[in-house]
Amino acid sequence: MPCPPCLFPRAPQRGDARVALAITLLLLACSGALTWVWWQRTHADDLASEPVAAGSIVRATAPSTAPRSIEQLLNEARAAVAAQQLVAPAGQSAFERYLSALAQQPANPIATDALRELFPFAAEQVGATIRDGQLDEAQRQLDLLARADPANYTLTLLRAQLTEQRQRVLAAAATVVAPAPASTRPPASRETVAAAAPSPPGTPAEVPPVTQTAMVTPPAPITVPAATSAPVPNVSTTAPVLQRRVEPYYPQAARRSRREGWVEVEFTVQPDGHVDAVKVLQSKPGSVFDLAATTAVQRWVFAPATRNGKPVAVSLRQRLDFRL
Repeated sequence: MPCPPCLFPRAPQRGDARVALAITLLLLACSGALTWVWWQRTHADDLASEPVAAGSIVRATAPSTAPRSIEQLLNEARAAVAAQQLVAPAGQSAFERYLSALAQQPANPIATDALRELFPFAAEQVGATIRDGQLDEAQRQLDLLARADPANYTLTLLRAQLTEQRQRVLAAAATVVAPAPASTRPPASRETVAAAAPSPPGTPAEVPPVTQTAMVTPPAPITVPAATSAPVPNVSTTAPVLQRRVEPYYPQAARRSRREGWVEVEFTVQPDGHVDAVKVLQSKPGSVFDLAATTAVQRWVFAPATRNGKPVAVSLRQRLDFRL
C-alpha cells in the first residue's frame, strides 16, 4: 500500500544551516559581552588609579622642565617695575627678570634699555637698604647692579657706604661687648698714704722741700726766629674752576610725592681735576636726595687749583637744590 503524502513538507537543507549559524553568532556575542563586563569589574581599581598616577607625575615635572619665555620674563619685569620692586624681593625683582631675559637673548633691546634707565632708581633703593642696616640684603642688591652695569661709578659709592655702615656696626658691637677697662693706676705707696693722712693735732705737717734744681737751672731757651728776619716769599694761588658739571637725577619717589629739598656736600678736587671724598654735610629732607647729589658731584671735572704754578688738592663745599 503506498504511503500517504506528507501534510507538511520539509524545508530545504540550506535554510536550516542559516538558522543554526545565526544562533551560534548570537551566543558568541552574548558570551563576549559577559566576558567584557566581568573584566571591567575585575580591573576597575587598576583603571581608576593609573590616570591619577600619570597626572601627578606630569604636574610634578611640568614646572621644572618648562623654562619661561622671554616675553613672559619681560611682562613679569614690567609688573615688578610698576610695583617698585626693582631689586627686591629676591627672585621676584625687575632686575632679576631683565637679567634672565638677557641670559636667553643677550642683545634684547627692551631688557638692555630698561636696565640702563632703571639703574639710578635701583641704586637709590640700595642706598636706602644700606641706611636701614640690612647689610646682607644690600650686598645681594649690589651684586645685581654689578651684573647690569659693572663699570658704573655709582657702585663704588654704594660699596663705600656699605663698608662704612659695616664698620659702624662692628664698632658698636665692640663697645657693647668690651668690658670696662680696669684701673691702671698703681697702688699708693706707704709714703704716699702717710703723706695723705692728716697730721695729729699739735704737730705741724711736714712740707716737702723744694728742689733747688728747678730754681737754679733755668729751662733752655727756645730759639724762635723773628718773623721779620726772613723775607716773605711771594705765593701765587689759583682756585679750581668747574669745567664739566653733571646735573643730579631727581629721585623717582620724591618726584612722585612732589617733594623738594637740598643737599650740602663737601668734596676734594684732586690735582688731576677729578673729584674725590664726597660726603654729605647736611640735607633736607634727610637722605632723600643724598645719593643723587653725591653721584652727580663725583662726576664733576675741574681745572685744578694751583700753588706757585703746581696743581694742588683743595676741599670745596657746594649746595645742590632739588626743585620741581
